[in-house]
This record gives sequence, structure tokens and C-alpha cells, in this order.
Amino acid sequence: MEKFDIIIRPNKSGADQNPYFYVPCMVKAEPERDIYEMFNVPKDIRKRSTWLCFKFRFLPPHLMNHLIASLSRKYTVAEVIDSKKKKRQIALFKGTTVFELQHETTKLRKLLVMTCPNVIQIQVWEFGEDIKSGLYKYIADFVTEELNTVMHTRFKMSNVKFEKTWECGLTEPKCVTGSNKFMEEPITEYQCDTCQIKHMFIDEWSDQQYKAPTLPQISGKAQHVPGSSSCIENTSQIVQVLVKTVSEESPRKCSRREFSKEEINFTKMGIIVLNILADALYDLLKQDKPNLRPRSDFDITNLYSEHRKLNKHIPSNSWGGTWQTIQNTDIAIGDDIERIRLTRNELLHSETFVLGDTRFKELCSIIDDLLQRFDHHNKPKKLYTDELNDILAKTISDEDMKSVKKEILEISVVVKGNPQTNAPTP
Repeated sequence: MEKFDIIIRPNKSGADQNPYFYVPCMVKAEPERDIYEMFNVPKDIRKRSTWLCFKFRFLPPHLMNHLIASLSRKYTVAEVIDSKKKKRQIALFKGTTVFELQHETTKLRKLLVMTCPNVIQIQVWEFGEDIKSGLYKYIADFVTEELNTVMHTRFKMSNVKFEKTWECGLTEPKCVTGSNKFMEEPITEYQCDTCQIKHMFIDEWSDQQYKAPTLPQISGKAQHVPGSSSCIENTSQIVQVLVKTVSEESPRKCSRREFSKEEINFTKMGIIVLNILADALYDLLKQDKPNLRPRSDFDITNLYSEHRKLNKHIPSNSWGGTWQTIQNTDIAIGDDIERIRLTRNELLHSETFVLGDTRFKELCSIIDDLLQRFDHHNKPKKLYTDELNDILAKTISDEDMKSVKKEILEISVVVKGNPQTNAPTP
């Protein structure tokens, strides 16, 4: 019955002496009254998150069941008082489930999971602190990863895809359509169609400040890249502004001093990108071009352009993707080439040459995973992952910081159609 999804085992095998099963066909009861009333949820935008919607063209019925089972392995299903039977019951209903996200004693944060036609929608309720930016990123990542695992690993449903959207948290569940798309550039406020007033956009699901780096603000018209959703400024203007930023640093700042954690993070990431990741791309390219020019003739931008023109290692979602379009399950060589490009872009677009600790750790985790795959594919003399560990343990000097800044400034940003390189926008 497990094979045909008639029953699903929420707890891991051997987790306890009395295993239990989730039997979807036996969950027929719907909430006896409004789910918000049952849990006395405050009608406050600071206590109800925005709805995070996973929109499908077609939602396979069993997908929601597997998500409920996955969440049950990690979190406890919340309990509510049954007013008719005068006893507690778990909040596991047909198309609606509530989970405890914090300790079972405090119960100050709960997760509502619902399904509507072709949409899985989730919302977090806060009974303690107010909602903050990026607070529920771990939930969004977990649900996204679980859905992808079920679709692509277990059932090989290559044609089933979803889009992540959002909607005001005060919208009634049955009225949620997920009409708002996540934007490439951060927003701070929006006009709510439900409340007909302006709301602050907190971005509790994805923490936009890390995933949407912006180009330096330079006067002049942006150039749109054919086949791309992004615009970039004139290359020479970008480099001039960045050079100006460095050149205007006072001599005292360039002298020997104690660096901030964010400066150290940026410098280490710069060394990793400009050396290890570029080496991995070069070694990969050399397998297809035996008479390749020396490594010193290439920077990471040239190498990405060469791979894109060669078009051998094609990413799962085509070239020029974003962090949002690359899933954790996308582990082809082409996907890792795109991850390298996106990491390089985050450094290039930094105006202050600093990298926050949270984002630094996230990028290190991404890079460690992709370098393990390149170790297996390229078989370098010294493992890329060993080089990564060496740099992470390295003590950063003045010279390291100056060198990274200089090389970042020298990276060419070229638009598609440049007659000299014909390189796509990295």
C-alpha cells in the first residue's frame, strides 16, 4: 500500500517501537469552523505572514499528501479543542493541516498548510514576536526542497513544475490566488488588493536583501540583453565608479588595520571565486578544447562565455538563470556553471566590498556542494574542496584584500552581441 501511496509512513523507519502511518483516504473531515477562529489567530499583518503559494498548472493529488508526511517528520501536528466532542484533536483535516513550528510547550509559532485547485499555500502565525525579514526562509526552503524531491527524485515527474508567488496574509484562504510574483529587485511596500491600503513588504520568506544584489547607481541608459530578463549598465561606467570608490579610500584605511568580519568574508569569497571556481571552469573547458590557451589568459567571465558558446553542459533551466530558478535538485554540470556565474555576480555588484555572515555561509555551502561534483568530474591533482578549506582557514592580509578588489574591478562585464567577444551577459 505504501508503494501505491494508499498509506504514507510519516515517521522514519525504526524511529520508535510503534510506527504510525498517514492514510490520506481516511482524512475526510474538514474544519468545523473557520481555522483562524479555532486557533484564535490575531487579525494582524504583523502576526500573519504573507501567503506563500506554490502554483502548478496541474497539481497531482498525492503531492500534498507527501508534503504533509514530510512536515510530520519534522514538526508536530498542532492540536485543537473539538467543541462538539469536548476533547482535543489534531489539526489534520481534508486539505488543511496546522503544525507547531516551535517547542510543543510554547506553541508561539504555527504553520498552516492548505491546498486549493492547483495551488499549495502556506502561512505562518505568530503568537509572540512580530514577523521579520527572512524569518521563515527555512520553511520556504524546506517545502520547496521536499516538493522537488517528491516530483523529481521519487516519481520522476519531469513535466510537473510550480511557480512561487505570494499574497497578503489577511486574504481569506479560499480567496488566495497567489497573484503577486517575487521580484528580482527588492520592494519595500505594496498596495494590497484585499485590504485596499498600503502594506510594508517584509519578505519573510526569502530575505530579498541577499538574493537580489543591484548594480551601482550610475547615470546613463541601461542596455537590455536579448534573451535575458536583466539590464546592465555600460561596462566602462561600472568599472569607473568602482575604481573611484577604491581610489577615494583614505590612506589610513589602506594601511595595516583590523578588518571587519564582512570585509574578511568578501575577500575570502573573492579568492574562492577568482581562483578555485575559475580553475574548475578552465579544467572543464580543457577537456573539450585540448589546445586551450594558458589559464592565465582567462578570467571567470571569459570562461563562462566559452562554456555558453560551446553549449555542451546545458543547465536544467537553460542559460542565464537566477538563484530563484535553480533548484537544489538541479545538479547538472551546467547548473553548477550557472551557480558560479551568479556567485561571481554578487561580488561584482557589491558597492562596498563586504559580505554579510549569513550570505557568506550560504554561498560556502553552495560552493562546497558544487566543488564536490567538480572534484568527481574533473579529477584535479589537488581537490578543489581541499583548496576551499585552505582558503576558509586562511588569515586575510592587506595584500589579499587589495588584490581581490583590484581583480574584481578588472572583470569585464560585456553585453551580448559585443563584436570582440560575442559573450552573453554573465
